[in-house]
Amino acid sequence: MDVQTSVRLRWHRAWVALGGAIMLWVLWMALTPDPGITLAFPYGDKLLHATTFTCLMGWWGNVYRARRSRGWAALGCLAFGVFIEFAQWLDPPRDADALDVLADGIGIAVALLLLRTPLASVLASVEAWSVRRRGS
Repeated sequence: MDVQTSVRLRWHRAWVALGGAIMLWVLWMALTPDPGITLAFPYGDKLLHATTFTCLMGWWGNVYRARRSRGWAALGCLAFGVFIEFAQWLDPPRDADALDVLADGIGIAVALLLLRTPLASVLASVEAWSVRRRGS
């Protein structure tokens, strides 16, 4: 597969905008009193946090492909997790939990490992596929 090898994606602005929309949705879900998503087993909430932040970091790791940029994206994702917990602490129906931030960090670490695989080029592959489709 012919994947774009440059660091910056062709549709960078669109990917950033979509990533921002995804983060707003995550924030809304985190602050909704009963978002309707639960994993009804011990530590299900922590698994949900880890999975969510694996996906977020996976997204941003595809958008920002350079090593230094990915490091900043990881810090940004972790700061977002801390922000969510702080916002939940201020919102009485929800409660803050430091273990949620730990789960977020674990999810980010998992994503950083996965970004060492071909999963690091998912968005670049979408762009390459689209260019090939238009060219045929």
